[in-house]
Amino acid sequence: MKKLLWLLLPALAAYGAWDLVHEVRGAWTSDYSRTYSRAVGQTMSRAFDSLNLSGRGVRIGVLDAGFGGFRTDRWTRGLHVAAWRDFTGGDETAFFDDATDHGTRVCTNLGGRSGDTIRGLAWGAEYYLAKTDRAEVEPRAEERQLIRGIEWLLAHDVDVISSSLGYTTFDDFSGYTPAMLDGCTSTLSRYLDSLLTARPGLVFVQSAGNEGDKAWRNVSFPADVRQVITVGSCDSDGVSRSRSSGVGREDVGYVKPDFVAGASPLGTSFSTPVIAGLCACLLEYRPMERGELIGLLHASGTRAAAPGCELGYGIPQTDVLLRMLRTP
Repeated sequence: MKKLLWLLLPALAAYGAWDLVHEVRGAWTSDYSRTYSRAVGQTMSRAFDSLNLSGRGVRIGVLDAGFGGFRTDRWTRGLHVAAWRDFTGGDETAFFDDATDHGTRVCTNLGGRSGDTIRGLAWGAEYYLAKTDRAEVEPRAEERQLIRGIEWLLAHDVDVISSSLGYTTFDDFSGYTPAMLDGCTSTLSRYLDSLLTARPGLVFVQSAGNEGDKAWRNVSFPADVRQVITVGSCDSDGVSRSRSSGVGREDVGYVKPDFVAGASPLGTSFSTPVIAGLCACLLEYRPMERGELIGLLHASGTRAAAPGCELGYGIPQTDVLLRMLRTP
């Protein structure tokens, strides 16, 4: 098996898949009372592990493109789903039979648990699932569908929204450019900036997007919104960004992405829920408004001393977070 792996390495590298092999080799950490995925383990500490936090009492909304297999997947079938809604015109009676399982894999990294093996920290939270995107097409109408999904989640009084949907150009519209990534120009960014200003208690965690190795290169909309917690992806050691992870602009006066995390599968869609799950656990530990939460997370990051447009403030560290939360 090892011989086969080494024979495959040149081909894997050529296709940019070496990151995947590296991820699999170091995918789990058993240094604590439970076994955590590598991505969660990057944030973990013995003190935090001992608290047995799981997002209890926290309502989490998830915006995504499909939740197929959710009810049968071993990582997500135990999650408490309070409500779900399809905003794409699909058959809601077949919501969990969707051909697309992107949202299910996102929820795995948000609250996935199988026995004492944890892939997402918020396995005790209450979930509200909104499908607002169809993976096979990209019409501009999906901006409006995403907004409708957010408003539906707000009607359910969610505390945290995790979105692994982002947009740059559409099948029927190409009017957006990276120069517009100022947090208030695109339809979604303008809406979300206004919403978060009016709702200081709402935590919105957004994927940075996977345009980092493409012509666009930057984060996608609405990851440019200042009050959003924008999450990129990094290598398994946390020292460099994944090639595809979108980077922030240096001319906007604030840092994007806010954080990075490891991702399995690869991509910012799957690093984002890692941080969203951590946010839910912190709100369980001590309810607080978004501004305070973001400030604590920023200060705890591995790159807090020198944040930048590729890794943001780095990976949040739970030992630092607890020290700050316990300081009078």
